Amino acid sequence: MVTAQSIDTSLSDADTTAAASFLQGPLQPAALERRYQNDLTDASAYVATASREAGADPSVSASLRTLSTELPAYAGIVQEANANEQQSYYPLAAAYLAEANNLMRTSMLPAAAQLYGTEANRLTNEQDSAVSPWLATLAILALIALVVSLFLAQRWLRHQFHRTWNVALAAATVVVVVLGVWATVAFITQNSDANAARANGSQPVSAFTDARTLALRARADDELTLLTRDADPSYQQDYTRTYDALRGLLARSASSGDNGSFAREQAVRAQSALAAYESVHNQVRFEDAAQGNLTSAVGLAKKQLPSASSRLDGVLSDGIGSSQAAFVNSTSGAASDLDGLVWALAIGAILVSVLVLVGIRPRIEEYR
Repeated sequence: MVTAQSIDTSLSDADTTAAASFLQGPLQPAALERRYQNDLTDASAYVATASREAGADPSVSASLRTLSTELPAYAGIVQEANANEQQSYYPLAAAYLAEANNLMRTSMLPAAAQLYGTEANRLTNEQDSAVSPWLATLAILALIALVVSLFLAQRWLRHQFHRTWNVALAAATVVVVVLGVWATVAFITQNSDANAARANGSQPVSAFTDARTLALRARADDELTLLTRDADPSYQQDYTRTYDALRGLLARSASSGDNGSFAREQAVRAQSALAAYESVHNQVRFEDAAQGNLTSAVGLAKKQLPSASSRLDGVLSDGIGSSQAAFVNSTSGAASDLDGLVWALAIGAILVSVLVLVGIRPRIEEYR
């Protein structure tokens, strides 16, 4: 799931960075060029990793095949756009960049989202199985049955042989009760840790990943609007839909009782960063659409959009990283909650068997 998430965000960041680079003019900043190339390299490496992990899994093979074939095609189209910009063929460069963006949004990102969604659903199913009460219920019922059996055995011995106290069987009963308490506490703690992994880990990772992709898309919409000189109104229409979806997602994450406190706090920080970005967006659109001053709008976008977008992206990225760490810690804790219990049950079963034999043997000897 982490690999699939990394593919999604790397592709989204590459597309946004490409648009940001062209907005800077023919002399593109080296930092943006490095970021774009690193995004493509990372995405390619993550796709290769996902392909190795998935093997021949039919549920994700089509998505991985799409990403493998279209990633170099996307890079080639952006390269053509760059070549035309270097020769001052700005309308043609913008057309190539729009074509690359269309390929990214209509094919590559949906494939990455399908891959991510499949792995997220698998994780959800695994977590549901991990917190299933059946195993704990069966174990506790078995221990209760064993305690009852020991009690009935002692009662039978008392009536049959007129003995009021069997030390060995009483000790065996104590061992079973101790194991029962240990198992009950271990299962409760394990379920608690597994639920914490969901609330503080996998759920926030999914939410922040979706939010980060939407935030990067919103910035690309703003930059492509300026690059195409408002020739394509679909970019701002898409911005409105994307912004509304992002704002709603962050609002739900900030108020959801299913998320942990850190995830809610991080969502509140992201809401603040989104509000700051929206303020810059409104200023840019005012200069461009209301005032008709494209040059001023581009200048404002160059200066303020990157910092506002980077702040929002940084908050969401921190949320993803922290949630991943919380997931690992909680699942590791859940895995260790049963450490020692299996050995204790095995040793306890042997000890109980020995004690039962010791307790019954004198009664058997009486028949000789």
